[in-house]
Amino acid sequence: MDTPAAGAPPLNRVQRCYFRWASPWYDRMEPGLREEARRIDTFLYSAQGLWVWAGVVALIVASAFGLAAAGFPPALALLCSSAVWVALLGAGLSAWLMPERHTVRRLGRTAVIVTGMAFAGALTGFLVARATVHGARSPGEFVAPLGDAFLRAAPVLLLGGVALVVVMAIMARLRRWQMARELARLRLEQALEVARRQAAEARLAALQAQVQPHFIFNTLAALQHWVDAADPRAAPLLRALTGFLRGSTELLARDSATLDDELPLAEHYLAVMQARWGERLRGTVRADAASRAVRLPPGLLLTLVENAVEHGAGARLDGGEVHVRARVATGRCEVEVADNGPGLAPGWQEGVGLGNVRQRLAHRFGDRARLVLDDAAPGVRARIELVLAEEAEHVR
Repeated sequence: MDTPAAGAPPLNRVQRCYFRWASPWYDRMEPGLREEARRIDTFLYSAQGLWVWAGVVALIVASAFGLAAAGFPPALALLCSSAVWVALLGAGLSAWLMPERHTVRRLGRTAVIVTGMAFAGALTGFLVARATVHGARSPGEFVAPLGDAFLRAAPVLLLGGVALVVVMAIMARLRRWQMARELARLRLEQALEVARRQAAEARLAALQAQVQPHFIFNTLAALQHWVDAADPRAAPLLRALTGFLRGSTELLARDSATLDDELPLAEHYLAVMQARWGERLRGTVRADAASRAVRLPPGLLLTLVENAVEHGAGARLDGGEVHVRARVATGRCEVEVADNGPGLAPGWQEGVGLGNVRQRLAHRFGDRARLVLDDAAPGVRARIELVLAEEAEHVR
């Protein structure tokens, strides 16, 4: 418990010593309560917290001077002042940390108990003082001045009890208000995250709705022409297109898919384009066994392959190449799609497809995954880099 949270400044010597001492107490707390208690303690034992301690000391000293001016012995004045302020601060802290335990009914019961204990303590002190200081022996000598002492002590005791309850009520109310705001903020962030993810999925669906019909219609047009002309290329093209449609319809409906599921879809797509373009397109797909088990949002690899074919290899009149490679090494998975096209033009801007890949990686994996584009001269290498879950856990 003496290590700072991620992103927090390092602990000073006083904080480290205090947290080592307080560790057993933290271990008994509920997680939410422990986090808030540690946050408060971290502040109190920081340089800024010195002003709080100075303020408490000033309040105690000022109250002690006031009691001494009213006739209290100095030692008793300091003791009473310290007890009152420590009780108020402790009650406020308790109400802040556990607001659910400080309802109106419980605070009312607390007020009665505190006030009763205060009166009982005052009565005991009065009786002891009369017996020891004034040497009273008979009941009359005790009872006679008791009424006058009660009237003088009652306002102070009642005021102290009311102040204690008011402080606890205010702190509990403030804490409940803060918790409600924090809960509302978390719910809003969750709703925004869901909305962003749904928007990304909707953009992907829209992109697929735009790209696939264009790709399918062009392929069907070529297929119809070859069938009419009895071209022997029609049968291989039909088989590749059937495999692509069957795989894409099932795969793209999932929330996630392994590379082993999506690699055949990339192969079918390349086969269709190779059947249409002939010698103008060459492609390979290679992946090691470990990478095939890695799960990604479906359609990411296909988007990169389509991008490489349309904007890379397809731009070469003398024929282009697209190579897909996936491997796992040192706790990371790397999926690369490379082409030998004209490369990245000066001032180029990322399109919808690549932007969608970035967003879906960020939504699914956070900072564990990224999309990297390199100008390969000739061509472009698009690379997905993913830190596997086991490696990320080891790093944390």
